[in-house]
Amino acid sequence: MPDFQNDPILEHDLPRFEEIELRSVSRKYLQVVFLNIAVFAVILFTAAGVGYYFLRGFLGESAWALPGVVVLLMVFNAAYQYAAFFQRKYAIREKDIIYQFGLMRRNIIIIPFNRIQHTALEEGWLSRSLGLKSVSVFTAGAGGSDLTINGLPKEVAENFNQLILTKIDEEKLEDDNTLPPERTAQPASPAAAEVEPAKPSAADEE
Repeated sequence: MPDFQNDPILEHDLPRFEEIELRSVSRKYLQVVFLNIAVFAVILFTAAGVGYYFLRGFLGESAWALPGVVVLLMVFNAAYQYAAFFQRKYAIREKDIIYQFGLMRRNIIIIPFNRIQHTALEEGWLSRSLGLKSVSVFTAGAGGSDLTINGLPKEVAENFNQLILTKIDEEKLEDDNTLPPERTAQPASPAAAEVEPAKPSAADEE
């Protein structure tokens, strides 16, 4: 039986994440982002108008501050979404997928291929017109997708999806090859298979 070893990993031996080359999503997806911002702005301006109509009698002249607040919120949201867009990056390695997003709070998701159950390609009407698709990754035990990468060019998304499926098959095949072989029943020896003849009874001897 080999001796169990559990040597410590030193800090300089750890893999360096900054050495991984991450790719940005397509800049065309900015149009989708700004469309979502515009829809949100319409809803917010409508809510502000309704609030101003019902609250102007109570707030008086200060009710005019509502449109100004809404404008400031929309400008801040547009600037934030624009800056955060350039932090959406991804990479695929031999054993896993990496996705980075977030501006004030940087988030990094790493999903090994041996945990992925299936993938899905998605596209909205605007993304379709721009030639873009999204890739969603689903793992075991999750109700929805664990990871969705938006804003990929159509050809890149399809190739990316096919590559993930290929990696999944390779991981499953590798796991099957590492399983211990099943034990098979050993055939009985000829000596054990022979049946001893019955001894004659006392009545037969008479």
